[in-house]
Amino acid sequence: MSSASASSPKRTLNSQLNWFACLTITVFGFALLYLSHSSKHIAVWDVFALVSLGIVGTWRWSLFLLRGIRSRLYLNWTFPRWRRQANAVAVEELPPVCLLVPTYKEKPWITERVFRAIACEAKTLVQPIILLTNSSSDEENAFIRQVLETEDPELRSIQLIQMVQHDGKRQAMADGLRALARHNLPADTVIALMDGDSELAPGVLRQCLPFFRLFPRLGALTTDELPVVKDSYLFSEWFQMRFAQRHQQMCADSLSSKVMCLTGRFSLFRSEAVLQRSFCEQLENDSLDDWLWGRFKFLSGDDKSTWFWLLRHGYDMLYIPDALVYSIETLSGSAVDRAYENMRRWYGNMLRNNSRAIALGPKVTGYYLWYGLLDQRISIWTSLISPSCLLLSLLQGHFIAAGIIASWILFSRSFMLLLIFQGRAADPKPIHLPILLVTQWSSSLVKIWTQMNLAKQRWANRDNQSISAEGTGRERVAKLGISRFLLVSQVFSFAIFLLWLNGILNPLWDLEGLHLKFTTAQQPVVQEIEALDQGIVPSDGKDDSTALQALIDRQPIDQTIQINLPIGELDLFKPISIERSHIRLKGQGVNRTILQAQFDPTADTAMLMVSSLKAAQTELIANAQAATTTEQKPVQDIQISGFTLRYSPSKPDLPNQSINGLVLDNVAQATVSNLHLEQGIRYPFVLTRSRDVTTQYVTAVDDVDRSKIVMNGELDRETIAK
Repeated sequence: MSSASASSPKRTLNSQLNWFACLTITVFGFALLYLSHSSKHIAVWDVFALVSLGIVGTWRWSLFLLRGIRSRLYLNWTFPRWRRQANAVAVEELPPVCLLVPTYKEKPWITERVFRAIACEAKTLVQPIILLTNSSSDEENAFIRQVLETEDPELRSIQLIQMVQHDGKRQAMADGLRALARHNLPADTVIALMDGDSELAPGVLRQCLPFFRLFPRLGALTTDELPVVKDSYLFSEWFQMRFAQRHQQMCADSLSSKVMCLTGRFSLFRSEAVLQRSFCEQLENDSLDDWLWGRFKFLSGDDKSTWFWLLRHGYDMLYIPDALVYSIETLSGSAVDRAYENMRRWYGNMLRNNSRAIALGPKVTGYYLWYGLLDQRISIWTSLISPSCLLLSLLQGHFIAAGIIASWILFSRSFMLLLIFQGRAADPKPIHLPILLVTQWSSSLVKIWTQMNLAKQRWANRDNQSISAEGTGRERVAKLGISRFLLVSQVFSFAIFLLWLNGILNPLWDLEGLHLKFTTAQQPVVQEIEALDQGIVPSDGKDDSTALQALIDRQPIDQTIQINLPIGELDLFKPISIERSHIRLKGQGVNRTILQAQFDPTADTAMLMVSSLKAAQTELIANAQAATTTEQKPVQDIQISGFTLRYSPSKPDLPNQSINGLVLDNVAQATVSNLHLEQGIRYPFVLTRSRDVTTQYVTAVDDVDRSKIVMNGELDRETIAK
């Protein structure tokens, strides 16, 4: 027997129009996307944005397409083969079955539909079924018996066991399993856990039970669902879309003999698993050890607890796509509030179990299921990228970029609807597009909040039950404070990422700018002095050494000074001596600024001498290999650059006249750059007791002996090159 969901139903005119409308939206979105694909239109995004969006899109769509391919393989190849084998199992060979149905204050018409369907199903089997109900009161139990007897007056097909629950659904289910364990059931018994608002479609037991004969490691299976919703068109279409998505995912998962959830609506379990003590204890007292909230019990999510127990113990799980259960939903009050409460409960159950399932590893869960579990964590954020980029593009006035994003959303989401509704009894409708968008975006927001508040649980459908692990006093303040901080931090980080994608911020550049600003702030403030303004006039044939020496000597020693020499020739009638730290002597460039010595040299004379105070120049030149005996603090932070050193003898007729160029004595950390040494230079450099001296772009004419650099002590230098 097959249900309406087993094959594509015959399309009515209204159905065909719905498909055509959704296809038109898809084609329209693709056409807009194609027309706006040129590079000039996407120039508003930088390379980082395009690469990042490409990576995210590849991740998300590769999983969606892989899921679609796997679901088609399961529906069209794998499952039909299994179905033929299952149909070959005679009804007499089916395992005995027990139905455990906790129900709590359901509306009478729902209870009547649910238990009438159970009675009808029981009559299709050879062996009577055991039906255990655990309801809210004796009155509800009496009404259930009355409904069953209406369909089966003598209850020949049903062995009825009735209990009254006191401490919630989990306790009711655990008590029911313990009661069944006391009945000494056959080892091959199959036990169904189902809700009191789930109506079995005709033939569902006959369709499902054979699989427990075919697969010895099958621990549980679940079925397709269709919604029965009254009083809200939008709520009904929302459930139609969700069940279509669920159908595709379940089929894809079952190809690996695993599913993501064993729905509490209706799932069948092998009794050897569910009657174990650890199974009942986890169902009753399932809890989570959280680093922030501590240990707390689960309020809802019994279907996730049973799923995790089977997953951890290595059982197979299957989805039977042609077996159908109707999920009855009633709505009172706001549909938006009800949808929010449902999402908060569903996604809270998902997140509370997701991390511990991932921790089992792919060898236990299977690689495809583990990949899907990981995607559940990532999709919390990735689903918000498209709407956020759309909003930011509109706010920036990038309307072409906004149009590209809107076209992509229109095309991709309508195309997604066409795929997930393929083969379903329900049709894709234009109304499903806004429902899908709102669901994806709002569910991400709910998940973001929920993941930082896992211990806050509420079940509005069951007398608005709620529990929390916040604690009291300082403990509560600390836990809530940390939770809020982590929530704000994650949202802030995601916002920075979005602004980066949209070119509004560039964190790497901003950090580099801050580093540069900090580095600049650490640099000393340099006071620049123009030598020309201090009476040092070039190319006038007059002595400039006295004015330059006086300018150097009168500067405060606690500041960094830069003396800018003018363009032209500066005549030095005596050597220049620098006996202080933090000074920079800068010309306007080689052969533009020229220091020309015009005094008679002696053995220790140098044009420019940098040394500590009262340095013994005579000893330096006479014995360059010997260290001075006076311990003095070295001169630091010296920079000399941008001029030419030239010697013009005052008595040109005297032979072999030469002079030393630059002497550094007891200097630490100096830079000599962009200098040129002309004729008449005996020793280009004389360096003693100096370290960390860097030379660069220093040249000399051919008759200068560049090898004669007198050194004493350690010196870090580069070879002077022409």
